Amino acid sequence: MKYLFLFFLILFACLSPTFADEPLAADQAFQFSATAKDYQTILVNFKIAPNYYLYQQHFQFQVIKPKNVVLGNPLYPSDTETLKTSLGNFSVYSHSLTIPIPIIQANEKSLVLQVHYQGCSKAGYCYPPMTKIVPINLSSDFMQPVQGLNIDIAPATVKPVSNKFESLLTHHSLFLVILGFLGFGLLLSLTPCVLPMIPILSSMIVGRDKMTHTHAFLLSLFYVLGMAITYAIAGILFGIIGSNVQVIFQQPWIIICFSALFVAMSLSLFGLYNIQLPEKLRSRIAEKSHHQKSGTYLGAAMMGILSTLLLSPCVTPPLVAVLGFISQTGNAALGGMALFAMGIGMGAPLLLIGAIGPKILPKSGAWMNTVKNLMGIFLLAVAIFMLQRVLPGTVTMILWAGLLLGTALYLGALSSAKTPGEIVKKSIGLLFFVYGILLVVGAYHDNTNPLTVLTPQKNCESQKRLSFQTLHSITDIESAIQSSQTSGKLVVLDFYADWCIACKELDNNTFQNPAVKERLTQAVLLRADVTKNDMEDRLIEQHYGVVAPPMILFFKDGQEIPNSRIIGYIPATAFLSHLNVISYLSPTVVTCQQLL
Repeated sequence: MKYLFLFFLILFACLSPTFADEPLAADQAFQFSATAKDYQTILVNFKIAPNYYLYQQHFQFQVIKPKNVVLGNPLYPSDTETLKTSLGNFSVYSHSLTIPIPIIQANEKSLVLQVHYQGCSKAGYCYPPMTKIVPINLSSDFMQPVQGLNIDIAPATVKPVSNKFESLLTHHSLFLVILGFLGFGLLLSLTPCVLPMIPILSSMIVGRDKMTHTHAFLLSLFYVLGMAITYAIAGILFGIIGSNVQVIFQQPWIIICFSALFVAMSLSLFGLYNIQLPEKLRSRIAEKSHHQKSGTYLGAAMMGILSTLLLSPCVTPPLVAVLGFISQTGNAALGGMALFAMGIGMGAPLLLIGAIGPKILPKSGAWMNTVKNLMGIFLLAVAIFMLQRVLPGTVTMILWAGLLLGTALYLGALSSAKTPGEIVKKSIGLLFFVYGILLVVGAYHDNTNPLTVLTPQKNCESQKRLSFQTLHSITDIESAIQSSQTSGKLVVLDFYADWCIACKELDNNTFQNPAVKERLTQAVLLRADVTKNDMEDRLIEQHYGVVAPPMILFFKDGQEIPNSRIIGYIPATAFLSHLNVISYLSPTVVTCQQLL
């Protein structure tokens, strides 16, 4: 019993970071602003949330442009607190902080300041190093704080809810996420790669005399919990670093590299080659696993952890795909819980086997390899989905066609079928084969949408498209907005990027709807193209409070209309209803049915 109590203490310690209160987003924990006190002094200000602190030694200040501006040494306040750790003592700031920075040499009217800093919470959560870039006006408007541009911030595990859709995802999707990963784990458990774990579990069960069914089940349970904890820790780690790579995920070379990784993993699932740990490392881990005491709950949990490290590559590629998804969400708690659920799902058959014995163990056969091959096809689909952000539409159509045709051949579309199972596979394969051929025909006619195969893109392009004025700076956008005041027209500002799939859907579907085009002829159409994601693009997003495209802002008389923003993709009917609600266009009779 004492081992059971000890293990639950360890289990609680491992999972407590996952289920504890989530830390604040970086911008909530450390509210940053900067201003020019006068021609010779810049003031960097931080409002620090309770139970959070900033390290003094991690501050760095640099003028990005113009290069001829020279800064003096920062004048750090003396009211620091001493943080005592095993690594030494550190000076930290809490509550509020203002750092004066002298300007030794500057003959400019403005400059761009870059600030590096790092902080932690007293609960033990530490943020990665963060960077802010902020323009400073040295000509006038002294003492007017300016918010910084976020370049590389800590993960925002608690994000502000901007609309009802984000609220739904934030507060109501956890159950579905957990259920989905549990099902994915069950799918992984059917692959031949999990079978080597069964003899390990069986050896623990038979290694103790007078083993009862209850004891055998508990050993299996702790073995599976060890597996799940291993996956949960991986999810937490990827969740923590996820927000730091979220921006560069949209760079073409990053998308191509990750797509190539998914292709490589899918080929390993098809059995073209094997990816595994070095032989010495695998032997050392296996040797350690043999020394674990059989028949004890803690030993079973340790065996589950060590066995997870020995899983073969057929489990690793799907796992990496899942972690890639979690890293983009930037939510460490969600990552830990999701992968913990996946580990439980993978171990569900082991629980059954541990309870009733290994005699019912299914024989390894072609049906289990089929699951592995289907997962390889799924990874290829993910790779194509990512590549369509950077490749021409007709090229991605050909890639989708190739995937469907290859899947059709794998299912036996052109082979003879005798058994009922073969007939079903052949029928599905024929459907894929026909659709693949249609995709090739659609690509020949310049169609770029796999869901509208036979609609020639040329016909769509021949129709007159909405004409957006593309702008690349805050000055140009503000000038265009202010110029519209004389006409009294509604201004629609669309944030767009070439790598944004939803942006293209808006452009090709919503904005090409005849009713939408007719309504928007009365509006001034502006587009902020943030494809490059360079400093100027980020300054534009920071100025208008845009996290990422697509986002549509509405202005009237030079001012943004309150509560009118559209975030993400919106279909044409909903967009028209939104315009009616704004009610700044020409009067239109709207029925209740149109608004529903």
